[in-house]
Amino acid sequence: MRQVQLPALRGLMLPLATLPLIPATLVNLFSLQDRALLGCLIGLGLPWLAARILRRGRKGDSQKAAILMGGAAAAATALGAGAGPIAAVLLGAGAWGGARLLYDWLPEVEPPKPPPPPRAPMPEGVLAEARARLDRIEASAAARQDPAIAPVAERIGAVLDDLAERPDRLPQARRFLAVHLDGLDRISQRLDSGALPPPTLKPLLDDLATAAEELRTKLRDEETAALDIQVKVLSDRLRQEGYG
Repeated sequence: MRQVQLPALRGLMLPLATLPLIPATLVNLFSLQDRALLGCLIGLGLPWLAARILRRGRKGDSQKAAILMGGAAAAATALGAGAGPIAAVLLGAGAWGGARLLYDWLPEVEPPKPPPPPRAPMPEGVLAEARARLDRIEASAAARQDPAIAPVAERIGAVLDDLAERPDRLPQARRFLAVHLDGLDRISQRLDSGALPPPTLKPLLDDLATAAEELRTKLRDEETAALDIQVKVLSDRLRQEGYG
């Protein structure tokens, strides 16, 4: 995507419009008018925040800045000037509309996509060997242009990622790795040798993918149950200590 060069002074007019509030803020400060002082401070602060948002130049920032300007005008009118709610709403709507007219034409870019989460480091031993076998299976399937293996390999890879984050759950998945991953590896080797896939291969691969997803669900459910127990124990302990 082509990057748009943003004006260096983009949004500067918004805080400049609040300059008349500065003497009013000082007057309210020294006269101890708390309500009016709060309205002036809000009227001063929100436009600076709106200008900062506009400087980013991301999609939707002009709308956010307009809302902030409307809020600033309404707060300064209702609190700072002590006007009624009707005047505050009218002036707030006017400030919102004026900011939209002033900045809606400016170019905006899509916000950058967040980087993908790093894959959890694989512990040495069984998981590292399983990841290596799975990478080999995926590479063989890609070389054969075989799309049937990819969903199963993706599900098994997700199981390995979960186990990498909680290696203490590995004993519960050893049988899964021994049966399912080994079976998928043997199927891949046969296909690499030129074997033609039988009609029963697709249902078998679906069963392998389903079993992998069920294992992930089981591991998550066990973690949830363990968390519930910890919360109950801690709650009981706090009540015993007189904090609950």
